[in-house]
Amino acid sequence: MILLVLVLVNVLQAEYTDDMVYIHEWGVIEMDEQYLQVRGCPDGYITPDGYFQEYPMAEVTAPVVYFYGAESYGTFSVRVRDGAFTLLLPYPDSLSHDVGEEDCYTAVWENLRITSPMPSADATTEASAATRGPEFESCFDWAVPFWQAVPANNIRYPSTGYEDVFIYYESVMNNPSMFIGDYYNHVGEVLIFSSEDGEMVCEYTTVPVESDAIRDTLSDVEIMAVLYTWGDGGMYAEEIAALWHTWKPLLKTRCELENLTLMLFPLTERQESMVSTLSFVPVENILIQFDRLLLGLGAI
Repeated sequence: MILLVLVLVNVLQAEYTDDMVYIHEWGVIEMDEQYLQVRGCPDGYITPDGYFQEYPMAEVTAPVVYFYGAESYGTFSVRVRDGAFTLLLPYPDSLSHDVGEEDCYTAVWENLRITSPMPSADATTEASAATRGPEFESCFDWAVPFWQAVPANNIRYPSTGYEDVFIYYESVMNNPSMFIGDYYNHVGEVLIFSSEDGEMVCEYTTVPVESDAIRDTLSDVEIMAVLYTWGDGGMYAEEIAALWHTWKPLLKTRCELENLTLMLFPLTERQESMVSTLSFVPVENILIQFDRLLLGLGAI
């Protein structure tokens, strides 16, 4: 069934019309990572048997945003709820902090120009590299070729001269309570990564895991097929490939070198909205459609 899904991906891929703007986003939240912070009391709780359990500091470490469909011109924004941005590319026109019922930051890119894909990938690479600073290069610069292989529209940001096929941001969540619990409070399909004879293997199952549950061992192609179904068919196969090639090295490192067992799972729409919300206001009177695929990743 998984292979059949993958075969049908490009056949059934929606044809985007030129009378709508389609905005895609994918990203991963590392549930078990921590930041070094100076504080008087650690963020966690005492278990009934007297042990201290830390709350994880969840970080969305690779949200990549693409535009498809109609050529357009307008203002794009990302709002982070109860958290903050740690990296933005390109740097936005404004970054506001709203302390009300929720502690929110909003990044706004004005006058974005969305046009048909550039005829040459080399031209895109050169334009993008010219506006990327050393801070970005030290993070995910090696993954950019994967992201640029996606057949998305070109994004031009006059404020900085940035030109590429994606917008990128990182953010932290100050209150990850919705992910605290068995299996990070997730119920349903998961991919389990572990080490077997020194090599990473991936199994497809559901949680809570039953002792007699069938667990299929998957190839890279089958893993991408599962990720595609988690996106409800709204993502391009090239986007799924970019996601997988970006995160596979980290998974291999944690499984094979650190001997950890990791769980990868899709967030619900409500959880996605608690992480961040996206908005695009075009100058033209045109419809907008959003498709998002945010995943959780953590040791179990």
